[in-house]
Amino acid sequence: MSSDMASEIQVTIDDLYKYYEILAEAKDTAGQHEETYLNIIKGTKAGTKERLLASQFITRFFNFFPNQMPVAIDAIFDLCEDKDVNIRKSAIKDLASIGKDCSAEHLNRIADILTQLLQTEDSQEFNQVQLSLTTIMKINPKATLNEMFNQINTAELDQVRKRGIKFLCGKLPNFFSSASSDASFSMFNREIEDLLIKNVKRTLSDCDAEEFIMFVRLLASLSSMNTLQGRQELVAIIMEQSELDKKFNSDDLERIMILVSCIQQAIALFSKNVNSNKYVLMFIDNVLGIFDQIADEGIRFEILKSFADLCSFFTWSSTGTDTVSDKQIDAVYNLLLNYLPKPPVEAQLSQETEDKNDDTEVRFNFSYVECLMYTFHALAKCKQNFLGSPDNKDKLKDFRLRLQYFAKGTKNYIKELRNTLINSSLNAKTDADNEQNKIRRVALKVTTNIDALIKDLFHNPPAYKTSITLSWKSSQSLEAQGVQQPNKQNKRSLSVSNDSADSDCSARKKPERGIYQPPTGKYSTQNSSNDKRRTFSYDNQKTRSRLM
Repeated sequence: MSSDMASEIQVTIDDLYKYYEILAEAKDTAGQHEETYLNIIKGTKAGTKERLLASQFITRFFNFFPNQMPVAIDAIFDLCEDKDVNIRKSAIKDLASIGKDCSAEHLNRIADILTQLLQTEDSQEFNQVQLSLTTIMKINPKATLNEMFNQINTAELDQVRKRGIKFLCGKLPNFFSSASSDASFSMFNREIEDLLIKNVKRTLSDCDAEEFIMFVRLLASLSSMNTLQGRQELVAIIMEQSELDKKFNSDDLERIMILVSCIQQAIALFSKNVNSNKYVLMFIDNVLGIFDQIADEGIRFEILKSFADLCSFFTWSSTGTDTVSDKQIDAVYNLLLNYLPKPPVEAQLSQETEDKNDDTEVRFNFSYVECLMYTFHALAKCKQNFLGSPDNKDKLKDFRLRLQYFAKGTKNYIKELRNTLINSSLNAKTDADNEQNKIRRVALKVTTNIDALIKDLFHNPPAYKTSITLSWKSSQSLEAQGVQQPNKQNKRSLSVSNDSADSDCSARKKPERGIYQPPTGKYSTQNSSNDKRRTFSYDNQKTRSRLM
């Protein structure tokens, strides 16, 4: 054993108190006793009690020895890795204390170490790390933010990154909101907001869905983001992550779901002054073309819902900037036609044809039609000559035939849903019964929305005055009022298969997948490929009195 090591081990509790008295009695001239301070630092290599006491004394006289600050900080860093949790907690607390007296360079090192220490599994130690980070954040938010983001972006341990992000997103909104009323948070000003935005933008390029949502909420809490210009900037930051300006591939489902997530986060920021025109047009050009190539019905439905949400804030522009072209609105129109079947010709209604084609099925996908009809209605409002022009009279004629056929089926289904709801509400005895009634109410909202839009489009020329609340928005409103809705993971697509209106329900063909049967009509629950979303169908066998 070396003589240096022996001298370090020989430091005792009595020695530490003797060194303490020397420095305390020196008062303002304590800095002249550098050797005494170094002996205290040696105490961090002694026994358990000596290490604990040495850390406290190092902190007490830290500001008197600027030349020894690096040595003192390193000694406390070592204690932060001590096998004794009590010593670690004390050292972590002491780091925050010495942060008040050290330079920005040393504070950077402290912020770096504290961020790494977020990985601890001891709850009390973790709480102390957060308290110390809060303290140094208030001392120098600029240095602390930069070091924390540096760790978040480079940390080898995912836990350090996750906990660092949660700390920032959980604490910073309160820090900024307290700046005007609490002097200890006065440094959280516009300069720090700009620094935070810069760091978040850099980090967003490599974060998962949970982190993305936390960062968006953090940015939305900033005062600079609550101005018109700020909201526009935040929308741009969010939508930039979706890469909506680039063509999408139907096989890249992860990228598609990132797009859906981005739109969900951005939608609350749009308004009449922050329109969605640019993103709607990019959506048509880069996403809508691959819609039919996507096999997963649940993802298809999410795409249409996101598109409809965007179109809620599409506005007419007199300048020609970000306005929908004939080609773009035609793409939406043609996709809508795919779900608005043509009415059967008279020959198909004959008994002879019926006998030959009794397995023919016309599927009414109400959920898709609600989305697509809403988007077409919103876009055509800004391009009314698309259907209203004399050159498009054949197109309008075909469109109205399809609308008329679909309207009859919709009205029939609305009537049946209402009758079923009246009867089932009176007889509901179990939670399952109440859950099915909630599902029927969603179905009723979908179909009444479609009915309202069809009436608008039946005007001559078509009118674009009706305003509706999309069915999933209505469900969210009920949730906000305390009405429990079905789990958001079970997002529904409502469709109706129109292959009869035979009054004998028992004669109807039973769907292959799980069903429940109310007093009138038959609904089936069909699980999509990812088993997270359900489709509700109403099946009728094809007869003269078909559901229309």
